[in-house]
Amino acid sequence: MTKRERLDRAYAFEPADKLPFVPAVYEHKARLVGRSPSEVCRSLDLLLEALDKELELYDPDALTVGLDVYNVEAEAVGCEVRYFDRSPDVAAVAAPLLDGPAGLGRLRRPDPERDGRMPLLVEAAARLRTAKGDDVPVRGAVTGPFSLACALAGTEQVLVATLEDPAFVRALLAFAAEVALDFGRAFLAQGVEPILFDSKASPAAASPRVFRDFVLPVYRDAVVPGLRGAGARTTPLIIGGDTTPVLEDLLETGAGQILCDAGADLDLFLRRCAEERRPFRVSVDARLVHTGSPEEIRGEARRVLSRVAGRPGILFGCGVVAYDCDPRNVIALREARDAFAAA
Repeated sequence: MTKRERLDRAYAFEPADKLPFVPAVYEHKARLVGRSPSEVCRSLDLLLEALDKELELYDPDALTVGLDVYNVEAEAVGCEVRYFDRSPDVAAVAAPLLDGPAGLGRLRRPDPERDGRMPLLVEAAARLRTAKGDDVPVRGAVTGPFSLACALAGTEQVLVATLEDPAFVRALLAFAAEVALDFGRAFLAQGVEPILFDSKASPAAASPRVFRDFVLPVYRDAVVPGLRGAGARTTPLIIGGDTTPVLEDLLETGAGQILCDAGADLDLFLRRCAEERRPFRVSVDARLVHTGSPEEIRGEARRVLSRVAGRPGILFGCGVVAYDCDPRNVIALREARDAFAAA
């Protein structure tokens, strides 16, 4: 069974030979080619080299074109991004672009074919898609509206404004949704499915109220239908942390796949996602993957896999792999998946 067939069967709630293995490898890509995240995220050649190395070493069932996933669109809009060429630190937005609602009218939607690093990511995805053909699913990383809003205006300011100036937040989210749609459509034009990342919307960062009143509507009414209208088939929405308190709202977004991160209520995800026929990724804790031994990681992976055994619609992976994580620890996850499938 090819990787694409395996992933397609998971999305269709059909049995496969193995659960799709999709570890969260972003800045860790740079470690695989001995370079810093800031070097790789700005070089088409290095990014393609890192993606090839990820495929060779970890043998995942999908590749995500993205490294510092929350910076690309913010930088293209106008935020300064601070890079660290000789450091393992991940590039980061230096400061918010907006100082309140007055700046909204000056925001300009970036062009994915021209602005910032958006063209680099689209080109990398296009080349990877051409090189790998139909065997390896390629996905383009897109920042979700709430996380982009927080980058543009500051997380604290956005959260305060949900109470004091909700109209400003909704207008900012509408702008951020258009940016996400533009970038997603650019990937789709290359035959690459977009994958949305919006961890600022996690209950650990915001609150269930914020998700229900602000995040849910922008996905349900704009982002998900807009991407599907442009040809998206899967529309994964990745929000880390314990999202149990917003599971019902996550399902209502219409996203084609969600994440059950370590610490979330796996039993509830299994029941509700089966009822809604919504695929989700189950994850081994990133902290264990970073600090544990391969045997400890294989043991935890077996425990997680045993809880989802025989269930359709499940993908398997881990939380975000740290830059300096020992590659043997990620390989241990795949080995556990393979051994479990063969048992």
